[in-house]
Amino acid sequence: MKSTTKFLFALAIVPLSLAGAASGTARAGSGGAFIGGLVAGHVVGGFVRRDRARTSAAVHQAYSQPATVVVREAAPAPSAKKSVEQRLSELDDLAQRGIITKDEYKARRQAILDSL
Repeated sequence: MKSTTKFLFALAIVPLSLAGAASGTARAGSGGAFIGGLVAGHVVGGFVRRDRARTSAAVHQAYSQPATVVVREAAPAPSAKKSVEQRLSELDDLAQRGIITKDEYKARRQAILDSL
C-alpha cells in the first residue's frame, strides 16, 4: 500500500476509533494505537524522505559543478643582471636626488667598479 493510501485509510478509521473512546470505556483492539502508529509512521517517513531528497540534491549539486581550479601566477623571473652602466646610472640618480650621501656614493661606486 502506498503511504498516501495508508494515510487516507487511517483518516477514515479515526472517527470510528474515537466513537468508542467517546463512550468512556476503553476497549482493547479499538485500533486507536494502530491508527496513531500509522499517522506517526507517515509523518516520520515524510521527514526521512525529505531529508534524503535534500541530501541527494546537495550531493548532486556539489559533484555536478565544475571543479574550481586556482591558478597562481608564477613570480616573475629575476631580470638578468644589470649592466655596470645601468648600476652606475642608478647610483648617480640616487646621489643627485639626495637619497644617499657622498660617502655612500663613493663606496658603492667603488664596489661596482671592483666587481668588473
